[in-house]
Amino acid sequence: MTIPFAPDIVSAPALNPAAVIRARAAANARSLLSLAHVARRDGLPHAEMRAANARAAARNVLAHARRMAAICPVALDDIPTSELAQ
Repeated sequence: MTIPFAPDIVSAPALNPAAVIRARAAANARSLLSLAHVARRDGLPHAEMRAANARAAARNVLAHARRMAAICPVALDDIPTSELAQ
């Protein structure tokens, strides 16, 4: 899942790439959690299972973002800041 870039997020990679990773993950997790709420209320079959799957996906997205944010500064140490903004 991806979200459209907001103008303030587009310029952020030059400042802090880990912040962009976390912002995208938070937005994706919010949309997955809202999907879980809809799944519980839509009246279709297996609502609880679909809601549980959406909540698990949100947890996985956030966990992956935490791992990527920890790795990102180490991976980007040798890249000049001017190249990150491109």
